[in-house]
Amino acid sequence: MKIICTQENLLSGLSFVSHIAGRSTTLPILKNVLIRASAEGIVLMTTNLEIGITAQVRGKVESPGEFSVQARVILDYVSLLPAGNVTLELQNGELVIASADSKTTLKGLSGEDFPVIPKVHDGTRFSMPAKTLKTLLNQTVFAVAADEARPEINGVLFHLKEQELVVAATDSYRLAEAKAKLTTTKEEQKIIVPSRSLQEWLRIAPEAGEVNLTISDNQVCFSGENIELVSRLIEGQFPDYTQIIPAQFSTHLVLDNESLAKALRQVGLFCRSGINDVTLAYQSNNEITLSAANAQVGASDVKLPAEINDQTGKIVFNWRFLLDGLNVVGAEGVVLHLNDEKSPGLLEPKTTKEQPTNFRYLVMPIRQ
Repeated sequence: MKIICTQENLLSGLSFVSHIAGRSTTLPILKNVLIRASAEGIVLMTTNLEIGITAQVRGKVESPGEFSVQARVILDYVSLLPAGNVTLELQNGELVIASADSKTTLKGLSGEDFPVIPKVHDGTRFSMPAKTLKTLLNQTVFAVAADEARPEINGVLFHLKEQELVVAATDSYRLAEAKAKLTTTKEEQKIIVPSRSLQEWLRIAPEAGEVNLTISDNQVCFSGENIELVSRLIEGQFPDYTQIIPAQFSTHLVLDNESLAKALRQVGLFCRSGINDVTLAYQSNNEITLSAANAQVGASDVKLPAEINDQTGKIVFNWRFLLDGLNVVGAEGVVLHLNDEKSPGLLEPKTTKEQPTNFRYLVMPIRQ
């Protein structure tokens, strides 16, 4: 095997794939990146047996072959090379990396020993703008549960229905849902994608262009220009969260996103440790009050203007959960829908009838 490419292209490809290369002691080859040269070009591959990432690298193939070396070592080394051409050549069972002023030899393993990253050929296929998918994931992945006892909520629900993709995540204390229109009609289908896989895709996803998704019985593939990620799916049934969303609300608070977020951070300094409880009181005089108290620290109250539909009451939220929703809602104005202090609140962007909302965020209250 012998290939020639620029340091910039090689470093870019290695940066895409190396992050998931593990520290496995039982399977040392999972620490490696596979370098494959063929008539189709130069490809870099890594896997942790749950996720597989493939990156294409622009360059010249002088002789085909494949070899794997430790991903972290080659990434760190190539990052220190000067700009210009880099030659990678397999000699006597070792990888020789040569640049204008240096030459290094890396130990490795045969490409035949590298785990196969399966191709997802058959199944449901659709595409969408890379920017749209990135928005959907940013608005939901943060709400995934970390509870391994309930694997069905350790991932994000992808719900295909006709010409729409609905994405949702929950940790049972809050729920985030985002949706986007599709250009093609699809049969209804539900899958659960591990949050780790989606976080990796967000890290490597292109900023523009289209992303292609292919769903098989137990895997999903995300592919963009020169990059592809294959992930296993989580088995099980995602909770029917529509049952816990109130059909109607009695109170509607219209607030400025930035002002509310700043006020939450301010009073959040005075919450009880580990509870993060902030009381939100609303009055019919178009004003809300956020308050928190800690016997060891002190207390704080912040008043904010709001549009209120002639209702009075109060409710206690985990302020960090509420802030998480404000950070991704994607609007200057927000609407917080409430019923009483024991019912969940629903946060949505302030929209118009001509521009319906594509995001909603349900937060359970803290009962005092």
